[in-house]
Amino acid sequence: MLIASLILGMGLPVTAAYIVLIVLVGPALNQEFGVPLLIAHLVVFWYSQDSNVTPPIALAGFAGAAIAGSKPMETSMQAWKYAKGLYLIPAFMVYNPEIIMGGETWYVIWTGIIVVIGLVGFAAAIEGYLFTWMDKLSRVLVVPGVIAIFNPDEIIEAAGAALVLGIIAFNWVKSRRNRPQQA
Repeated sequence: MLIASLILGMGLPVTAAYIVLIVLVGPALNQEFGVPLLIAHLVVFWYSQDSNVTPPIALAGFAGAAIAGSKPMETSMQAWKYAKGLYLIPAFMVYNPEIIMGGETWYVIWTGIIVVIGLVGFAAAIEGYLFTWMDKLSRVLVVPGVIAIFNPDEIIEAAGAALVLGIIAFNWVKSRRNRPQQA
């Protein structure tokens, strides 16, 4: 489905991409994979938004470039790169349907915190920067932490979140140490 949304995003606006994806992929998500119908529609809608940032269409990227006075294609490529972290949120909806379908309050809050930790870790791994430049080992170690966050087992999920938070804390301390002292 990700590949289909990426390909459709290169040639169709958001509404058309959603309609095509829901017709082609929606029934498979619902019937074959057991994803609830509401979640299936939300996932397909979320992924259809990819056309806003996928070059050569990239309406949002081109609009942002016009406002900023920058090169449209470079801006679109940066927007496309940054938007890849948003592929995580539909996966959380699929693995944790209680956050949409009405779960216990503590579980919804826990999952919201985990989503933020996963997005920050993913962005840090892609960019190599979090408070300061990350070393290669930190970038490599944050990836299994983000992957572990997707595991339905709460213990593995918590271990992945702890790993990502540990790397975030390490990088924050490293940035404080390298900061020039002010008089």
